[in-house]
Amino acid sequence: MIRAERHERILAELARRGSVSAQDLSKLLDASLATIRRDIADLDQRKALVRTHGGATLPQRREELPFDAKVMAYLPEKRRIGAAAGAALEQGILVGCGGGTTVMQMVPAIRHKSLRLVTTAVNIALELRDARTIDVTLTGGTLRRRTAETVGHIAERTLQDMNIDVMVMGVDGIDLEKGLTTYDSSEAYVNRVMADRSRELWIVADHSKFGQVFPATILPLNRATRIFTDTGLSEEVAERYRQRGIEVLRV
Repeated sequence: MIRAERHERILAELARRGSVSAQDLSKLLDASLATIRRDIADLDQRKALVRTHGGATLPQRREELPFDAKVMAYLPEKRRIGAAAGAALEQGILVGCGGGTTVMQMVPAIRHKSLRLVTTAVNIALELRDARTIDVTLTGGTLRRRTAETVGHIAERTLQDMNIDVMVMGVDGIDLEKGLTTYDSSEAYVNRVMADRSRELWIVADHSKFGQVFPATILPLNRATRIFTDTGLSEEVAERYRQRGIEVLRV
């Protein structure tokens, strides 16, 4: 197993369990303890995990997870959510999207559709650079390295000229009372501007985001049109959101 694959497996295991010992990883990946310790040291240096005595753990939940760790957390669920949201988009419309690891999983489902897309996410624009039927507009602005998104007045000015049919938004927290939240206020503001220019707002969020509240408010919950989530969210909780007039799809 090559190093990049080991790193991916280590982050996936951490996303699932929260912490793991080097010895367990050694058995799981069929690699020597010395190799696993070097991998943990590499990932710690990249701030993808926190090295501990005998293993590794993820950063505290109230801290924003590193991008690599976010990608691997609930990955099967995110793939299903992204596929469902992408499949639901009609041909020929103008779609807006921010970044986020769940929004990223929408890309395979839309790659062969005929769409116009505006995004603040550098990685999504790059993923679609060879999709000849999708006209991609990447907003300018200041790069937020933590999420590979552009923020600031240049991004906002670009979005002010758009009339978007559907915005697909990822969030860090979704709560019945506190609404849609994230870690960074500048990112929240750009997402708010894009949502204000959109006819419909679709939220893509795995079940772990529900009931979570983070420092920066994006929008009140009643601004959402649809929520795409996974079956890890109970039908009982989903019904509470439907009672607010939002369509909730569990996939």
